[in-house]
Amino acid sequence: MKNFFWRELTILSCKIKQCKHRMRMRCKKIQQSFDSLKSELQEQNNNVDELQQFQEVCNIQIQHYHQKKNQWDKFMQVVNQQPDLLVQHPDYEGKQRQLKAEYQSLCSQILSQQNRIRTTRLDISAKQHSVLEKMDVVEKVVEKELANWRGKQKQKSIGILVDDNLDQIQQWCEQLASLLWICRQTIIKVDGIRKGMSLTALKEGEQTKDFHPMLLDLVNELLQKLIKSTFVVIEQPPQVLKTQTKFAASVRLLIGGKLNFHMQSPKVNATIINEKQAALLSQEPQDMRMRAQRSGDILNNVMAMEYHTGTHMFAANFRNMQLKKINRPVKTSRNESHAVTEEKFSVLFQTSFTIDTDKRLDVFTFSLPVVVIVHGNQEPDAAATILWDNAFALLDCKPFVVTEQVKWGQLAEYLNQDFLAKMMKDKSRDQSRGRGLSADEKLYLAEKLYGGDVYTQDVAKINELTVTWNKFNKDNLRGKDFTFWQWYYSASKLLKEDKLLKQMWNSRWLMGFIGKEKAQSILQNKPRGSFLARFSESKQGGITIAWIQEVEGQLRVYHLAAWTAADFKQRSLADRIRDLPNLWFLCQDMNMEPVPKDQALQTFYTITETRVKQEPGADGYVISDLKCHLPDRFDQLHIDDPRSPQSTHSYAEPPSPAFSISSNSQPPNSVFSEAGAFDEVGRLVSDSMTIDP
Repeated sequence: MKNFFWRELTILSCKIKQCKHRMRMRCKKIQQSFDSLKSELQEQNNNVDELQQFQEVCNIQIQHYHQKKNQWDKFMQVVNQQPDLLVQHPDYEGKQRQLKAEYQSLCSQILSQQNRIRTTRLDISAKQHSVLEKMDVVEKVVEKELANWRGKQKQKSIGILVDDNLDQIQQWCEQLASLLWICRQTIIKVDGIRKGMSLTALKEGEQTKDFHPMLLDLVNELLQKLIKSTFVVIEQPPQVLKTQTKFAASVRLLIGGKLNFHMQSPKVNATIINEKQAALLSQEPQDMRMRAQRSGDILNNVMAMEYHTGTHMFAANFRNMQLKKINRPVKTSRNESHAVTEEKFSVLFQTSFTIDTDKRLDVFTFSLPVVVIVHGNQEPDAAATILWDNAFALLDCKPFVVTEQVKWGQLAEYLNQDFLAKMMKDKSRDQSRGRGLSADEKLYLAEKLYGGDVYTQDVAKINELTVTWNKFNKDNLRGKDFTFWQWYYSASKLLKEDKLLKQMWNSRWLMGFIGKEKAQSILQNKPRGSFLARFSESKQGGITIAWIQEVEGQLRVYHLAAWTAADFKQRSLADRIRDLPNLWFLCQDMNMEPVPKDQALQTFYTITETRVKQEPGADGYVISDLKCHLPDRFDQLHIDDPRSPQSTHSYAEPPSPAFSISSNSQPPNSVFSEAGAFDEVGRLVSDSMTIDP
């Protein structure tokens, strides 16, 4: 077992290192793309600045050209009015030739310069188009990273540990927003040069085709798409959402303060919509009527976005929202037989930004699917809907389409991650702090779902077995009045909500997911007094004890009736085990030697200075104590020493003086109920133990 654990840990460590290496290489490649785009845009800006200076020089020459042309026109007007002027003044003829030569030379220079400006401008525009195409490619890469991050949000909600690289994605989004804005300003500047040249063209028809608006539309489209895609939910509302209960959520714009949207103080509005409304809105995002629809009323659903200069986070944090009421969709046919715990909703977050003081951009984003409940007993079935959707929903499709059947191997892995997340000791979510499901426990769960015949099959074949949604949480288990999920959920919830039970599980003192027959086969080869703790197969959220003991000359395995959370609130499992002298050696695994229970469970016992005070207290009341007790026929103890399996040594002493327990504490003629009974001095003597042989 130890070698297996270290082998699995080594394999996991290698996978994590490989994943981090791939992530570093991907980040490096994306950053190289940004560096290349920055270099190209810088070169374009330099070329545009040079072109603008060249055009300014050309404009000055054009001014000189018009002065020369005016002089020529006036001279020719005088000559035409006085034909004899050239005869009377021979020097005028030379002046005429000089003005004409200067005028024609200047015109030729200007035309050459304008041709050069036009060629350079067209070259810059072609490069701008090329840069925009590259930006489109990079934006798609960033959008893919965002889609992967959204998928990780679903995995994280199941309990899968993922790298939250949202800060890295925001750096990319900020860089892309800056580059798109710079490119946009450059396009506007080049278009201004084109317009200026058209006004000063010396020849009619020199105006070039006006294709810069096409480039401007393209960059605006990329910019708007980036803004819309980077408005994300970073703190999801609870996916099992109970009405009249306070909840929180947060949204964030990943371009930060790059476009100065924080100067507009935008407000975010949160509404709840059903699955059909979400699907229609995803298909028609510009339909304002769809955005106005809602399926319930949320209090405190408007929050202003705030920008934090230190973290570059531009976000709205909702802290006191409350779902006041929910309007469930009307069933349109008899075929719609799903329960309310299968109805999925989503919290829709909407806001708007203004670009260039006149262009309003409306943006929205969905939360992960939520199931709305009104009573706590709906929680298990609602949790099943959420786990199935988070694990198996199709990516990049309309909300919230999910497959109806999956492979057992897939489901088993998600159940393992879900169970591991519930067993985490703290919020650090370090996997080494919790214990998930072993291969044998997954096999037992498969047996629970499909029946005992799966043990005859190969593990690979078992993993390929099909699990439908109905089999997962609609059809009851064979001979039971609950589904597979309800049974599994109650067991995991028991450990999650009981701190001591969770610690015992993580310390491997609970065998947990093991069947009754398997428990008997394990204990038959163990010393007398050996026992194990497992989940009850017939009672939801119950733990039962199986132990081997010789009673009335017969050695056999016995099973205690299951204890539930209500029992453990009165007395912990470890204390109940301590109370029973029949239980001596705790089994961790079928291949490991059992351990004395005091050695294993010492840290889980409830320590008090005095177990039961013999005399009344200062107030005159007699102190009572709660203990577990078995029927009298189990009082004759014959305990084997596990260190010498052939020994029949009988232990007459109690487990330890500090935790002394009487092996025959039941007074004569006492009447016991399941809750225990008081004798004539008011001392609670025992819980009634039901024995299932």
